[in-house]
Amino acid sequence: MRLLILPILAVALPLLSQTAKASNQPWSDKGSLSYVAAGGNASSQSLGFANEYKYRWSDASFAFNLGGVRVSTTTFERRGYGTSLSSATVVQSNTSLTSTENYFANLRYDHKLAERLQWFGSGGWERSLPAGLDARYTGLAGLGYWWVKQDRTKLFTDAGVGYTKETLVFTPAGSSSGYATMRFGVKWEQKVSLISLLTSELNLSDSLKDSQNYLAVWRTAFTTNLSSRLALKVGYDVTYKNQPAFAAVDVVQTPVATPPVLLGQVPYQLKKMDTVFTTSLVITF
Repeated sequence: MRLLILPILAVALPLLSQTAKASNQPWSDKGSLSYVAAGGNASSQSLGFANEYKYRWSDASFAFNLGGVRVSTTTFERRGYGTSLSSATVVQSNTSLTSTENYFANLRYDHKLAERLQWFGSGGWERSLPAGLDARYTGLAGLGYWWVKQDRTKLFTDAGVGYTKETLVFTPAGSSSGYATMRFGVKWEQKVSLISLLTSELNLSDSLKDSQNYLAVWRTAFTTNLSSRLALKVGYDVTYKNQPAFAAVDVVQTPVATPPVLLGQVPYQLKKMDTVFTTSLVITF
């Protein structure tokens, strides 16, 4: 079994010798990538990527973020065939399954109204196929407030209203795809040391049409700098959907005939909570 971790060290090592970027630069960009592959008697691939771009003016800022995680596993099934044990032939079949596939992209504009008060507008797209979500589009506008804005500690909250439209992998009859939304968010940053940062962000959104259709997303990350351009990041994300999506399940007629007779499909509600753990190398441009 072998492990492959990307980005390659040949790309990372030259970055260690680079000097810090100019402090008056209005934009910043951070890219992260992680890849692990196992081969031989077992086969699996895990890919994670993210990019955070920010541009700042004296009284405003713009941010564009995108990322994703994909995990696929190949299982081997071996069976022997023959008229006797001495003449048996072993046949191997492979089955590949994508167990995790999450992608997102969002943008946000913030404009300062006062020293700690600001308004914002944001839009986003998300896909999570194992959770039954083909696409979720959101648009929001609201207000944000800095409760603590110090060099080592930052605490920010915001609240807004907007609209959400969902496209599900399987849509049961009578379900609604679009609804008005309200959202509340909290973001906390704490410098643990001169080179380490702990961040935690919680976003709660609810449908104005059905108060039980709420969504909570909690993202926590620990980042430690290896140089002025290179950092190691460990993240843990939790997503809770109180009314999760449905999956379509094939119904086989019993007693089972040869070949099996499919009667159709029935809906099966998926789990409410999903978690993702990632480790990645972050490069600041």
